[in-house]
Amino acid sequence: MPETTNYEKRKKIVKLLTAFYLIPLGIMVLFNAGNSLLRTTYFDLYKDMETAKYKWDDPILLLIVTGTVLFLLYRLSITEWFQRTGKLSLTALLFGTGVSLVIVLLVRGTAICDGETVSEIAVSFMQGNYDAFRQGEYLYNYSFQIGLTAFLEVLYHLAGVENYLAFQIINVAAVAIILFSLDQITKELFTENVRKLESVLSMGMLPLFLFSTFVYGDLIGWAFGMLAIWQMLCYLKRDGGKYLLRIAVLLACGIVIKSNINIVLVAVVIAVLLNCFQKRKYRHLLYILPMILLPVMCNSAIEGVYVQRAGLDRYPEGIPKLAWVAMSMQEGDEGGYACGWYNGYNWAVYGQNGFDRTATEKACVENLKQSLSRFLHEQKYALNYFYKKFTSQWNAPDFQAMISNEWCTRHSLHTTGIAKWFLFEEGREILLFVMNRYHFLIFLLTGTYFGIEVFRKRDWDLPKAYFMLNIFGGFLFHMIWEAQSRYVLGYFVLMLPLAAAGLADILDNVRKKKRKEKLAQAAR
Repeated sequence: MPETTNYEKRKKIVKLLTAFYLIPLGIMVLFNAGNSLLRTTYFDLYKDMETAKYKWDDPILLLIVTGTVLFLLYRLSITEWFQRTGKLSLTALLFGTGVSLVIVLLVRGTAICDGETVSEIAVSFMQGNYDAFRQGEYLYNYSFQIGLTAFLEVLYHLAGVENYLAFQIINVAAVAIILFSLDQITKELFTENVRKLESVLSMGMLPLFLFSTFVYGDLIGWAFGMLAIWQMLCYLKRDGGKYLLRIAVLLACGIVIKSNINIVLVAVVIAVLLNCFQKRKYRHLLYILPMILLPVMCNSAIEGVYVQRAGLDRYPEGIPKLAWVAMSMQEGDEGGYACGWYNGYNWAVYGQNGFDRTATEKACVENLKQSLSRFLHEQKYALNYFYKKFTSQWNAPDFQAMISNEWCTRHSLHTTGIAKWFLFEEGREILLFVMNRYHFLIFLLTGTYFGIEVFRKRDWDLPKAYFMLNIFGGFLFHMIWEAQSRYVLGYFVLMLPLAAAGLADILDNVRKKKRKEKLAQAAR
């Protein structure tokens, strides 16, 4: 009896600790549901930089379309179609994978921006040219990109130099893994009915499918990250150490390709700590060490190979991370970069300080102090700044998918007429219309989940709290780090299980109301 009491006390402490992020996350979701109803972030055609712009939406039309979609889903639910459909998860998986593949084959885009630079460096490495490591060159400054560079070099050896199609096919496979992982995550957290609703909602995730053309590490990194989140839920429900070892390997692979997956690693470590405290399984704390060390060891191994190949004394340390934080607090140019978006500051400040990391960090601290001082003394300016930074990322329905595809077709000789129609002509408006409505629907349903299950019913367990920590981590990190809308796409995709649970709540409440009305009529 005392042990049970102590367990309940520890559980309450863990629940209280998770409330520190569940409450602000719920507020963020509800706020953006309202924000999405009224405003939209968009990117103009034929621009050479990602200039986030804002316009008022048509809330009446948005509500009508959303109401119609919910009504159709309700009609399907009362016919018990969801219950009778046994392979809905497989259908959604095949649908999303198929759409992504069709997009890749129609667009046939090339590498762009950093992806193009990394691709060119991979080719130069194949030719024995290691100038990218020279002072002031790309990998000297952005040394963290070595994992993706190595991946591209291996791919080019196997599939041919600059075989972008091969990379994009891997992206399609990554989309399939992401959709599979979401299905398994929903299975672990919610009922079979919610799982089927998640499958239906996942078929509308156009921004994810459109990014299959993007020659960069986003989708591949997230594929490993999503698998790690699924395995972490298995661990929290079953307490098997084998899951933690799998997670360590998955996260190492993901972080090597895309360093932002470190956010998932932080959430895993926090959840392991909370679980060990709640259940007194302190031996599992030992697994944290390989989780942290394995990504570092993998990156070090890759760096070591290139140090030897290039004849370097040591691998470049790169620009200090503080430069990204300082850049993230800088105001955007009028008609140029949005608040906190990439503006070249980190690259420039490193060169201006003679590539001295200590001097660069001091300069960044001074710049950061100036930004924070203004935020502190001009509260209205600070509020407006962070609203714009938040909105530029979370309220762009396409998450930069359209502008990324537009750019990757500019120099492509193989883009089809259908793809051009969707990217540059009338089809563009159709895609944006659909993504705008879908964006609002997902935030509305996720907000419903928070409003009913988290805030009103206070439905809580550690697996659900951990899952939502990943989304909060993405929200918090990109509010204090470099902002981009495509950076938060992975966290938007993670909202699908919660949105499905919110949809289930809406359908259940409507059915109960209808049932009460029928009983009342019968009683008369």
